[in-house]
Amino acid sequence: MQNLKGKRLLILGSSVWKDLIRSFADEYGVYLIFAGLYPAPLDDIADEYYRVDTTDRDIMIPFIKEHNIEGVYMGGSEFIISHACEWINEVGLPCYCRKEQWEILQNKDLFKDLCIKFDLPVVPRFVIDINNIASSVPENSYPVITKPTDGSGSNGFSVCHNSNELIKGYKIAADVSPTQSVICEKFVNNSGIVVFYSFSEGKMHFVLSEDKIPVKYEKQGSYVAGLFTCPSIIEKEFRERYDTKLSLLFSSIGIKEGTVWIEVFRDGDEFYFNEVGYRYGGSFSFYSVDYMSEVNQFYADLYYAVSGDSKLFGFHSLIPKEISKGINYCIYPVHCNSGKIIEERGVDIIKSKFTDQIVVVPHQKEIGDTIDDTGSFGQVICLFHFVYSTIEECHNIIRYIQDTYEVIDENGCNIVNNKLLL
Repeated sequence: MQNLKGKRLLILGSSVWKDLIRSFADEYGVYLIFAGLYPAPLDDIADEYYRVDTTDRDIMIPFIKEHNIEGVYMGGSEFIISHACEWINEVGLPCYCRKEQWEILQNKDLFKDLCIKFDLPVVPRFVIDINNIASSVPENSYPVITKPTDGSGSNGFSVCHNSNELIKGYKIAADVSPTQSVICEKFVNNSGIVVFYSFSEGKMHFVLSEDKIPVKYEKQGSYVAGLFTCPSIIEKEFRERYDTKLSLLFSSIGIKEGTVWIEVFRDGDEFYFNEVGYRYGGSFSFYSVDYMSEVNQFYADLYYAVSGDSKLFGFHSLIPKEISKGINYCIYPVHCNSGKIIEERGVDIIKSKFTDQIVVVPHQKEIGDTIDDTGSFGQVICLFHFVYSTIEECHNIIRYIQDTYEVIDENGCNIVNNKLLL
């Protein structure tokens, strides 16, 4: 490991894992500088902070020089990454991706085209004529889904059963898309597998598989993650069929560093590659990766950002020492109805009951935040990460969480929406 003491690291983007960033900085003696347009929780952990537009290269290039920045950590915000990766590469600081790589993997249409090139199956797509949306899909092809080409978290997702719903779904997706770009494809079973790979010096390392169980928001018709269990029961089959092809795919666009996750639907005997993320997922999966593969992706990414040195191993584990080893891992997202969060109850009770099983309970929302009725992963307040030995034990822990955990809104109502039925 390099000596990082005194190195000046600029941090951008998401603050949901701010404590981990501070822990890394304290362990390695890194000096933290935060930059962003608005006050944020990252202000609290930074040694210095500045109010600047980090998406503006004409601001950030001189900023880097003026403040003697030696590395930049982009966080998990897609919007910030899409801009920052360009100016970070331009000034010659370590950056796990280039702009063109990010755009290929971020755009669902471009990623599906790449999958087809490497003989990876994708869901059949329909070309939408914006001048005559209703006639773009044959009547015998419904149901179909519409979603933003450049979105995530099920934002703007609709299931369409006829031409009228197609017109409505197209508008919803276009309104959410930053580029007003919409993808339309055949509706297939939404359950499947999510696989994770870490890259170091151009080598692809498999680090995790999880089975994803969806839940449905009836009002919006959207399907959102309701449960993740690791390892996937079809991990061996999946890897035998697709690992080599995926390695060739990522090599073709020059991926050398960073974290990639891929969502793949399974409908009967068929697999369909749906989307890819070239960043952390919203489920804080770097904890489950650490547990299952002993790869601390979070520290590896921070270390690379400040040093330019690619290392996957040798960092301390994020998993508490009291957690049982060598069993299965579950991530249970807690969905909520809309409302302003006034109080949270039950987390400490749940942790005390399962002291050797609850790994972490990261939060997407905090006290004072408002949850909007979007039918997306944005309605998740927190995620319970825990380990378990059997499916029965897994279900029992989830039932206890559902019976114990409450989120109280401004009207005194519990707005937890236990969408997962066991």
